[in-house]
Amino acid sequence: MPGVSQEEFFEQIKSALADRGEPVDLPDDVEISRAISPHDDLVEVFMARVEQAGMNAYRVDNEQQVSDKIAEIIEEAGGKSAIVTDEKIPGREQFMNELQQKGIQLKDMSDADAAFDADFGITAVNSAIAETGSICLTSGQDRRRMASLAVPNHIAVVRADLIIPDLLEWIADQSKDLPANAVLVSAPSKTADIEMILVHGVHGPKEEHIIIVG
Repeated sequence: MPGVSQEEFFEQIKSALADRGEPVDLPDDVEISRAISPHDDLVEVFMARVEQAGMNAYRVDNEQQVSDKIAEIIEEAGGKSAIVTDEKIPGREQFMNELQQKGIQLKDMSDADAAFDADFGITAVNSAIAETGSICLTSGQDRRRMASLAVPNHIAVVRADLIIPDLLEWIADQSKDLPANAVLVSAPSKTADIEMILVHGVHGPKEEHIIIVG
């Protein structure tokens, strides 16, 4: 802004965000507008929407099967390396051990270039939305956004009980103190801006794999 220093500009932003007001209540008739009922089989709906969007969905029963499925996905793609976030991913210790035994290099997340060099990024998710087949990824603390955005292939592990019906419920669940970064992933990265030719993997992962456990 002309005539305003950088410090003054950011102070204005902080001041504006300090009082956001009370959260707005959802309308009483919200159930009428819902396409997905909380009583539906949310896992089945979610998996169907994920596949329709061009992503890959897998359902497993336990953490050992999570480990086996991750190893299978990476091996079938010819992957040689991966980065794993430090967050609580179901089966994290099992699949890290299994990948190392199979000769898959696990890159150091503290290396700024790791996400750009790795073949796969493996993360947990905060929640998943059945209606749109979306996964919610946030940054902060043990969650590193580059592990899901800079890699060519992303594997997300989500517990079945984190799948919610729709965006209405997702919005209602959000706290007043939002994270620095929140992304809803609803398909692999793609664009048709250049000569109207659809190209995958331009602004993020070309392949999205979602493992539902439980």
